[in-house]
Order: sequence, then structure tokens, then C-alpha cells
Amino acid sequence: MSLLPAVDVKELVRSKTDIVALIGETVALQPRHGGRLFVGLCPFHDDHNPSFNVNPERQSYRCWVCQEGGDCFSYVMAYEKVGFREALVSLANRAGVELPKQGPAERSHPDEKAQLLEALSWAEAEFHRFLTQGALAERARKYLRERHFTEQTIQDFRLGYCPEVWDWLIERGRGRFTADVLALAGLAKANAARAGHHDFFVDRVMFPIHDERSRVISFGGRILPDSRIENTGKYMNGTDTPVFHKSKVIFGFDKARHAIRKTGVAVVTEGYVDCIKAHQAGVLNAVGTLGTALTETHVSILKRSARRVVLVYDGDKAGKDAALRAIEKFLAQDVDLRILTLPDELDPDEFLDAHGVTAFEGLIEQAPEAWEYHLRHSLKAHGDSVDGRLRALDEMLNLLTIVPGMAGTVRENVLVARVAQRLNVREEVGRRRLQELRTGGASPSRRKLSADESPVADGSAARRAAIVSLQRHPRKDDLLESELLQILFTAPHTIGQIRQTVGIDDFHNEATRELLAAAYDLWDHGDTPDFSRVLSALECPHLKSLAVWIDDQAAARKLADQLTQDAVNRSNEAPQGDAADLCVDVFSGGLLQQVLKELQWRREVERQRSAQGRVAAQLESSSGLSPELRLLLEQQASFHQQRALKRVHSS
Repeated sequence: MSLLPAVDVKELVRSKTDIVALIGETVALQPRHGGRLFVGLCPFHDDHNPSFNVNPERQSYRCWVCQEGGDCFSYVMAYEKVGFREALVSLANRAGVELPKQGPAERSHPDEKAQLLEALSWAEAEFHRFLTQGALAERARKYLRERHFTEQTIQDFRLGYCPEVWDWLIERGRGRFTADVLALAGLAKANAARAGHHDFFVDRVMFPIHDERSRVISFGGRILPDSRIENTGKYMNGTDTPVFHKSKVIFGFDKARHAIRKTGVAVVTEGYVDCIKAHQAGVLNAVGTLGTALTETHVSILKRSARRVVLVYDGDKAGKDAALRAIEKFLAQDVDLRILTLPDELDPDEFLDAHGVTAFEGLIEQAPEAWEYHLRHSLKAHGDSVDGRLRALDEMLNLLTIVPGMAGTVRENVLVARVAQRLNVREEVGRRRLQELRTGGASPSRRKLSADESPVADGSAARRAAIVSLQRHPRKDDLLESELLQILFTAPHTIGQIRQTVGIDDFHNEATRELLAAAYDLWDHGDTPDFSRVLSALECPHLKSLAVWIDDQAAARKLADQLTQDAVNRSNEAPQGDAADLCVDVFSGGLLQQVLKELQWRREVERQRSAQGRVAAQLESSSGLSPELRLLLEQQASFHQQRALKRVHSS
């Protein structure tokens, strides 16, 4: 087993992977400049003129059109649509590198996670045994019979029951699992009013939640209809734990994976009951979300096995609203997304009981594409008149302006053409109107998206859209932060001086801040944060792409030559005997010093803006000058003098 640190393992795999050979397996590459660069058609967009560059010296790639870029890991992640760990394993096997048996996150607390998984597996067996054999479980068995769950389904999905005894599971685990372990696993909870713990699930039918490897990682519980417990939700999922993250888990995927791969279709329901009833009826490619909205992680998992994803929503207003939200978020995804809302406000469980599996599968087969679903909704809302069609056109085109990552894509071009055709509008009219909506300012729905969703922290598509925006339309602050990163990548030994001056919070852009944090983290662990090491330390493909773009910007402006000339100039100006010191820190002046001063000045401007509010508040509340107020006024006076001098020098 490899004992190398995580970053070293990744760097070893990267160093043993010839990126030209790797990408050449899927893209026809042609050498340029004597083999210093290779070009080809980009595999990530509809490329007609070679815009995809592979740099063997830097072991990186970049498309100058769609802005995809990164290293060998991000290429495998993007091309094969897998996560970082899968890409690492694939490339390690290809390069003949032995990996640690567990990922970095698992290695931090291997015993703890193993113990939690053991406790969860034990609890599944206890709940299931009690449901099938316990005298106090008759109410639960009756409930499941009334919901038409068969004995075989109860066995296949290992359904269980936790009785109305508040320490039932804790007592059964006594001597084997402590209450603290059960609490960490999401099976127990600390008492609010007294010492000790009580069971997390009480008087609930239990639905085990498994990961892709069929390991129990949590539970969902449905309160019995006649329960005496008050003020509790009908359904309750386990809390997030070291082994369970609700937004990243697809219920039933371990059972549905084979059928999804065989059919190429994934049917996504909104909960575990609907998913289980679909399997019972024979819809074996059904999965469920756990009471949360579909996330990009869910879509990424499904895309590995399915080309078509059918989202099945309840037919009530809440289900229809959820469908429209999903369209806004996932329309740009490289997957055939279909939307099905069931008739008569039924949920899948009710529809299957009422109409059977043949009718259900028929609706799935006929489910409209996401854009078509939205168009039908718009026409129903606005009518089929000329005015209604124009309103529907604007609504559909506005949708394209707010979908992350949609602008300028082939998918957008096809959608504009299809929408125009459906509404009997000339395609060029639709394209012109889309451009008007884009350039005429953000619509209210677009502003809401920007306010409600952090573009970098939210999801993969939103993060990519934010990074592409930074590359294509950088603001002044973005350029300043990118320039410092260019210097750091070109001259990584300057990090000591940079670290003394610039903190992580001095960067405004979330993406550039993460790159700086990665460099600082390497430095803190004794590594020189050169471009290759930073690229290896990153796992997000979009951050890798940004790092490659920043490095390319530095190469295009020949930054290394500029910094070397700075060093030569300062060496010539230095007194005799100081040259050796300058060799150690040759960039204490010149371009780096300018960038550091700009960042320091930006920080000072922000500090003074903050101080203005405190000054105003104290002036209103004080009859005289307090020492603190006097100091603030003196600092502001000094600041205004500095700003005036700065304006004179810059004019």
C-alpha cells in the first residue's frame, strides 16, 4: 500500500501520465511549433476549427472557445463524466502506480467510519427483524399492507420498524455500541432537558438508505398514521454524518444501476416510497431523491449510466413548481432531460395503485423534453393567441438567459430553433430577441438567480459559468487577483513575500481565492506551490481550468521575461555586495511590488469605508471627541491625503 501523502500520490500519477498520449486516444492531435504544442478539435463542444491545445511541457490542455481546461485528471473527469477519485484510480492503473486503499477523507478517521457503517448495518438488521417478528410491530405491518407493499418488497429493501420506545435501539446496542456512536451515525440524539440520549427514530417504518456499494449509510422513517407522537413530520431522514450526505445520495441507485445501464434511462422520483413501489411494479430503473431538490451531484452520478433522465413529479402545484425549477437548473446539462407530472394530482405511488405499471411506463415513454414541458406550461398560462405566443417566446428566451452555462452553446442554438418553430416565429427573429434580452439587462428572474445562488459555491455548472465569465469579462478586481496568481505560478519562490502581505480574505473572487488558498496550503506543508503542484492539489475540474487559463495568460504576456528583467534592473541599481541578497528575493520590487501595493491599497479603501460608518455613528451619539473617534478621524485624514497623492501620480 502506498504511504505517500495525498498530493504526492496525485503528482506521481500526473508525472507518469503523458497527457498527449492520453488525450490522443480520443482526439486526433497535430503537433505545432516542433512538438511544443498539439492542437485538435475540442471534444467538449461542436468544434469545426481546431481550438483545443495540449501543452506537453506543462502537462495541461485548454480550449480557447469553450474554456474547458486542466490536467490529466480533469480531462478524464470531463470526458468520462466521473468524479475525481474515479479519475485518479483510472490514471493510476494506466500509469502502474499503487494507490492507498482509501481516499484522503476516509484515511483521516478510518476506524470511526468503519464503526459507523457497522452500527448502521446492525441497526438495519434490528429494525427489519422487529418489523417481521416483533409483537409491537403489528401496526407497522398493517400500515405496509394497506400501502400494498408485498412481503418480497419488504425483504428486498430490508424495510423495518422502530417502536414507540424512546430508548429501544440504544438498549439493544448496549455493550456493543455506545450512545455517542449511535448519535454520530444518526441513530440517536442527545436529550434536550436532561443527560443522556434517546433514539432518533421512534414509532416509524424504517427505510434503509444504501450507497452505490450497497452499504447502509442512513435511514428514512415514516411516522405511523395513528402515532401518539405529536409535532413531528410525516417523513424524516437521518441527519448528515461522516458517511451520509443527503444532497449527494440517490435512493435505490444500487438496485437500479443495472437496469439504468441496460435501458439508458433513469426514472427519478421524489422519495423512497415512490421509488420502492415503482420497483415492486417492475420499473427497475427507478431511483429517488431524499426529500431534496435534484442536485448537480445527482445528475453527474446518473449521467454515468443513463443518456435520458426522466424526472417524475407529483401532479399537484408543488410538483409542477419543482419541475420548473429543475428545468432552470439542468436544461444546459449534457443529458436528455425529460419532465413528467402525473395527472389528477397523483403521486407515483397512487398512480401505480390506480392505473398500473403499463400506464405508468407509457407516460414515462411519452414524457416531453424539459424545454417542451416549459413551453406547454407557458402556452397554457398565456394562451394560444398572438399575444400569448409572444409572451411564451419571451418566457422561453428568458429561460435561456438564466440557465447556467447555456450562452453560446450548440444546445442553445438548437433550442432557439425548436422554440421558434413551435411558435411559428422565424428563427432569426427568435435569435434577435434573445440577444435583446441578454444585452438589455437582467430580467427579474435572472437577478433572483444571482442573489439566491452563489455561482461558485452552489454547483458544478454554476461554478463553471462563473469561471468562464471571469475569463471572458474580468472585472478590475479579477484582473488584479489573476495577475498575482500569474506571478506566483511563474515565480513560486515569491510566496513567502506574498504571504506576508496578502491574506486569503484579501481576494474577492471566490475562485481565485480558492487557488490562492491551495497555494498557501502547499506552502504550509513544506511544498513549493509551482503551477504543477497547485494543479495536482486541485480536484475541481473548473478550478483546474482556471489555473491553466491564468498560467496561459502569464505565458502569453511573457511574464517570466518581465520578472527576470525586473531582477536585472534592481541588481544593476543595487550597491555592491547586495546582488546575492537580490538573487534570493529578486522580485521584492518591480511588477510584484506594484501588484502587492494595489492589493494593500484596495484593502485600505475597504477599511476606511467601514470606518466611515463608525465615525458617523459616534458623531451622532457623542458630545465630544473620544480618543477612539479622534484616532478614526486622524486615520481618515491620512487616507484622504494618500488618495489625493495617488490621483496626482496616476494623472
